[in-house]
Amino acid sequence: MSARRRSWLRRSIPGGVVGVLVTALVGSAGLAQGQSGSPIPNDRDCLRLLRGIDLQQSTGADLQAALAARKLTSVDLVDAYLARIAAFDASGSKLNAIREINPTARAQAAQLDAERRAGRVRGPLHGLPVLLKDNVGTIDQPTTAGSIALEGSIPLRDAFVTQRLRDAGAVILGKTNLSEFANWVSLNMPNGYSSLGGQVLGAYDLGDPLGSSSGSGVAGAMAFSAFTIGTETSGSIISPSVVGSLVGVKPTVGLVSRAGIIPLSPSFDTAGPMTRNVTDAAAVLSAISGPDPRDDATHGVSGKDYLAGLKPDALRGVRLAFAEDDSPSGAAGAAYAAALDKLRALGATLVPVRSLGATGNVGLTEIAAIPNEFKASLNQYLATEVRPGLRVRTLSEIIAFNAQHPDKVKYGQDLLQVSDATPGNATLGVIQSGVTRVASRAGIDVALAEAGATGLVTYGTTRVNLAAAAGYPTVTVPIGYDPDTLDRLALTFHGTGFSEDKLLAYAYAYEQATKVRRPPTEPRFEGRPRPGSCAAAARPPFTVKKAVKKKAKKKATRCRRASGRGRRGGKRPSRRCRPAKRKSRH
Repeated sequence: MSARRRSWLRRSIPGGVVGVLVTALVGSAGLAQGQSGSPIPNDRDCLRLLRGIDLQQSTGADLQAALAARKLTSVDLVDAYLARIAAFDASGSKLNAIREINPTARAQAAQLDAERRAGRVRGPLHGLPVLLKDNVGTIDQPTTAGSIALEGSIPLRDAFVTQRLRDAGAVILGKTNLSEFANWVSLNMPNGYSSLGGQVLGAYDLGDPLGSSSGSGVAGAMAFSAFTIGTETSGSIISPSVVGSLVGVKPTVGLVSRAGIIPLSPSFDTAGPMTRNVTDAAAVLSAISGPDPRDDATHGVSGKDYLAGLKPDALRGVRLAFAEDDSPSGAAGAAYAAALDKLRALGATLVPVRSLGATGNVGLTEIAAIPNEFKASLNQYLATEVRPGLRVRTLSEIIAFNAQHPDKVKYGQDLLQVSDATPGNATLGVIQSGVTRVASRAGIDVALAEAGATGLVTYGTTRVNLAAAAGYPTVTVPIGYDPDTLDRLALTFHGTGFSEDKLLAYAYAYEQATKVRRPPTEPRFEGRPRPGSCAAAARPPFTVKKAVKKKAKKKATRCRRASGRGRRGGKRPSRRCRPAKRKSRH
């Protein structure tokens, strides 16, 4: 739920450590250094480099090239990300982005490494670790939506998104914390809080992480995995992506199946990638989109390679609509104006429109449909998607369970109670949401028609509620940082249904021409996270032993060649080949 929507709700509704193998510790005061020994200027993230590869700035394609060249393995990547999580999330600033690490992650990575050695590479995600928001179903980990009432609940099957990622060769590294039940527990509950996971802290300032996909946003910003997955009903992918200086994609409702995801409002729910660059967002969306018989909204949808349309000149000849009164004031306004000028320099024609001003709070009217849809869809999920033995099976039972734990559900549960008071009728939900969807789509359609444009460009989260209520796609990309407040600034592209290929192409062209994203550990961000320790990238015992044996064997071979061992009259071994004298331990 976006901050704007939460504010509107307050006025409108009555109140009522991770298992990681560490082999060495170094001081956290030095510059970031990888095994190559090359420092990264102005960054004190000692775990940023893995064998010379920048985990913050590398794309999935860069990682694939290193994997193909056998510069590293997928197991190495898993260990490196686990070391980062141990340093920044479980200790140090304790960002609390991670709900749980998948105990099978290293085994998954080892299997995918074996496939690669055998000549099988499934695609651009092969061997890359991903973190999923903890409302996305996994059969090898609990799926809880952050609720203590659902603690330990393991679904009967993977969510469609999870299965598609597995099929694409991604390593399911674990789950991220979230705002409980997609930020639908209490009006008083802060972004990023859940009764099961606690409070998530923002990556850049240890402040508000925004949206319900807060853990995914922080994990993405901190490079706790190659990419993350979030979900959105209204603003919950885009808002944490903006504040995390990420590329976020909120797909058209129906492009990505919601099957196996704990629902909030099926009329508006969707899932999408949160990444550090547009290329990875396109690769992930290509993997997770497509038809699914378990989700009627995906009927007739076909898969697409969104990487194919990413070209540096994608903005040339494009017409984009924008509303002049959407511009913020001060330094943020200047940055937004500069971003618009860059779009023009890249060949786009920007056309101001007046019709967007009439949309006002149209997108926020989806709120009316959520309580009834939430009750209906959550009860259905609990009845059909979870294994036997769960302590609760209805929303009413969740509310009753929560009432016994006020120390955890400490902000109240007024939104759950409001929802439980509705009929919980799925048919009614479709009717309620239909009115909002039609009005919101009209707002965007009219603006695009007025400008004769193929896309709408806005500042940050200005129009995310409108696009979410319309069920239309949104892509956001960083444009810089406010020099006074260091707030993260973003440009956001909107379009009509299933226009993700165009929006990603526009965002890519802008990104390639600017490349402004900076990691949250750079000194310019005064509230930046600090590691509890700078643990060297871990190496599992069997890998270490294997490396030692290989080195010893190589040395033995040299010694045999030098000494002529095995031949008569062989030379005496050189001093360096003789076994060292054992020193007494006493």
